[in-house]
Amino acid sequence: MLVYVKNRAFPLKTFLVSAVPSDKVARIRAQLLHILYELGKDDHQFRLRYNGQVLRDAFTLTDYDITDNAVVTMVPMGKSKDALMEIHSVTSSMTSDLRSHGQPANIKYALEKEVKTFDRREKLLGDFKALLYMHCLAVILALLTTRWYAAIWLGLAAALGVWFVPVYSRLGGYVGNTSHIRQLFCVFSGVISTVCLAVSLYFAVFEWIGVSDNGCHDWEFEGTCSHRNVYTAVFFTLHSVLLIVTAILSWILLANFRVEVGDLIENCLVQERDIEQVMAAARNGRVKEKRIAAFDLSAMAASSDDNKFRIVAEGGLEVLSSLAMSRDEVTQEHAVEALAEILTIPTVQDTFVESGGIGTLTAMLHSPSPRAMQEAASALYNIVAESEENKAAVVAEHGLEDLSHAAREGTIACQRTVAGVLLELAFNADVRAQMASSNVPARALVYLCHSNDADTLRFTLQTLELLAIESSELICAQTELLEMLLDFPFRTMDDRLYLLASKILLYFAENAHTCEQLLGQTRVLESLVAMARTHSAVLQKVVVKIVHCMLEVPQLRTRAREEKMDSVLEYVRDHAADRDAWDMADECLQLMTSAHDLSDLPTLSTMEKLNKMKVKDDSFGSRTSMGSEGKGGSGGSTGSSGDVKKGIA
Repeated sequence: MLVYVKNRAFPLKTFLVSAVPSDKVARIRAQLLHILYELGKDDHQFRLRYNGQVLRDAFTLTDYDITDNAVVTMVPMGKSKDALMEIHSVTSSMTSDLRSHGQPANIKYALEKEVKTFDRREKLLGDFKALLYMHCLAVILALLTTRWYAAIWLGLAAALGVWFVPVYSRLGGYVGNTSHIRQLFCVFSGVISTVCLAVSLYFAVFEWIGVSDNGCHDWEFEGTCSHRNVYTAVFFTLHSVLLIVTAILSWILLANFRVEVGDLIENCLVQERDIEQVMAAARNGRVKEKRIAAFDLSAMAASSDDNKFRIVAEGGLEVLSSLAMSRDEVTQEHAVEALAEILTIPTVQDTFVESGGIGTLTAMLHSPSPRAMQEAASALYNIVAESEENKAAVVAEHGLEDLSHAAREGTIACQRTVAGVLLELAFNADVRAQMASSNVPARALVYLCHSNDADTLRFTLQTLELLAIESSELICAQTELLEMLLDFPFRTMDDRLYLLASKILLYFAENAHTCEQLLGQTRVLESLVAMARTHSAVLQKVVVKIVHCMLEVPQLRTRAREEKMDSVLEYVRDHAADRDAWDMADECLQLMTSAHDLSDLPTLSTMEKLNKMKVKDDSFGSRTSMGSEGKGGSGGSTGSSGDVKKGIA
């Protein structure tokens, strides 16, 4: 597949690289280094960014969902004055080098080694083509020998070689229709050259034996020592030397062809550097050295778990926490990124929390860098998802307030992660009680309900439901939430979100004051009907339960009639997903059409009502349901009937 790479340092150029989904990001960077080498800008340090994410060298394109024709951004390693100077040095024609740093020495060495390998490949192929032309000449000369028929197989071998020989240049790469079988070509070339060599050696030895037996006394060239016999012996001797060179060159080319663009550089990009040197630079280096050290640590942590343990063993947690508090945003991003990678290991999480590292992460939620904020949220999620004790530690470090800030100021990805963190915290009973005692988390969750990301909405609604279980008054106090919940059927087609929203609406309906507010919403009828149309049995029963709550108070029942809530019940009854939903809708319709307050009467099943009314009819249904027959109403299935107040799973 093809990947387009743009860079603000090269405004008039868009780089094009070829890759496969399993390629690592380091492979793409290696190809770009070769392009920059041709431009004379191979010291230009950069990272790659896609969809707001900084791409890590050890991860593959599939890990980031990079597909064919994707556009990736090349981001210079530096900001502010440093970045401006670097951009200026790349785009201008000045000969002076304004950059004070370039690629690490090992990457430079690997790049130069690859360039030499490809230069050698181009030269070797040129020499090989020259040998093929010499073989073509040898075919003609073979016709003059006593073994003239050798020209048949020599001519065939030379023709195939000329036809299938790869065409390559370091700048242009491989071209032609046969370059994709270059390695197979080298194998066949080496084998055929070896076979022809054996035949030529046989002919040469045989002819030389004949010449030596005759002795060619007095330079008389006759018999087995004729001019033609001597010519044949000399020809096949020289041709054997030519075939030996061809065979050797074929195997050398085969080894050279195995090296692809980025093989050596990729290994350098993902391999770990000397941990002691990196730590020394991170502790005592200048701003640029610390920036590079933070980058190296993040790359090392992303490459393997062994590197993560090595970083921790060398005191890397304290060093990275210090780098995360740097004023340099690039250093912040790389340091927090490294912490997020390292904190995927549970044993390291406990050490980090005990050392007071939570405060660093919560502080990073206020970082001006969106990337640093996102990585800090990811690190916090790793911590709270593994340990109940760590959840309490996050709250103790004023994490709820910091998470609420990130929920408002973060990117879409950051908001999704923050919603996940809040959900994990809410699963803990003690932490949930603390969240319910403050209005700050609830306000943050209400704000997250504005998101259009399905995962963010799901995590947010689940957290709100847990808080409603802990304190329904807190949720009912969020008046803005009521309108947002009713708006869900018009924002998304996800039935799971409908169910979560309806469960929270049920808490509003069970409170007389907020139930009146619910009836006052302009889209309440449309929203409830839309939820009932999902044909989910659980969702239909929740919707009916919401309407039932409106009917328990006489004043609200009148209001419900005015708002035509009976149409919701009729729809559920006519399109019930199961028997319980039909029973609940049917009984609510009876309650709504009754002129008296029946809320204090015992709830009877449909069959009991029929018996009390002495209705002699084999069909199933109450008078309300039977009155609707002929209008397309659907009857319920046989079985035990439920009641309006049946528990909702």
